[in-house]
Amino acid sequence: MNIFSSRPRLYIINTDGAIRLERGASGLAAIVRDEKGQIIHWWGRRDKRMTCNEAEYAAAIMALEHICALRNPPRELKLYSDSQVMVHQMCGIATAHAPALRQSQIRLRELTIQFEKVTFHHIPREQNRLADALANDAVNEKESK
Repeated sequence: MNIFSSRPRLYIINTDGAIRLERGASGLAAIVRDEKGQIIHWWGRRDKRMTCNEAEYAAAIMALEHICALRNPPRELKLYSDSQVMVHQMCGIATAHAPALRQSQIRLRELTIQFEKVTFHHIPREQNRLADALANDAVNEKESK
């Protein structure tokens, strides 16, 4: 058996979205760790202006799209976010009423079927500092010319 061709079992993901109304932009971030807690991927991106909840969903969608595109994606994901709204909606505790959030929830659910198991967890902002910093760096970047 080639150990390099086997799929990893689990990735742990922290996501965050940041908004800057005055800049008319949002920042999206995702930090991916392996089962041992080692950072193996991270992504940050400046995006269009969104609400804070839309940015939180967009960050999670960005993370799962990147992970789906990897050569050997994991079988299981644990996604951690400081967005109680998104986590509760994805866990079925709350309902997404806003049309943009419903569309984001549908897209995120579509991505989750690529994996054997995906769980969503709410964490306090203090436990999400690295993703928060990356999202803020992304939104604060000047637009490229």
